[in-house]
Amino acid sequence: MSGVYAYSGSGISAIDDKGRLSVPAFLRKDLIASSDGRTVCVGKHEKWDCLVGFGLSRKIDMLADIDREENNAIARGEEYDRDLASFKKFHSIKDLNFDASGRFGLPDGHRAMGNLNDKVIFFGTGLTFCLWDPQVLLETTASIPVDKDEVRRLVDELGKKK
Repeated sequence: MSGVYAYSGSGISAIDDKGRLSVPAFLRKDLIASSDGRTVCVGKHEKWDCLVGFGLSRKIDMLADIDREENNAIARGEEYDRDLASFKKFHSIKDLNFDASGRFGLPDGHRAMGNLNDKVIFFGTGLTFCLWDPQVLLETTASIPVDKDEVRRLVDELGKKK
């Protein structure tokens, strides 16, 4: 499980009536390696109106980030609320198992948290990847430099698979 994993690329998945979706193939290899198995961690993104995903090893990195932030605050003579920092990073994270085809169930609360309806666009962002509702993403492009044509292409691609 040690090592650095970089998530890049984009893909789309439908959400079925039971709330199941599939991690796209381009993400699965790194997810499996970073989790020592088929686990995806999913939670509310701290800044954007979407969900964030990653492998289990990222949780260790998040704890190290909190340690670093705390040490930097102490060095500056500032107070640091470790509990608040931990809450912000971890409160919504769920560890979810996925099968060999990448399929996993997304809890209803997370689906609502991410404003996800019937489709999910996955965008790699380096240490993590984002799970966006296509329409929400299209409406957010003023603050996130995503290619609208790419979003539309992915939605069209999913429509052709049905």
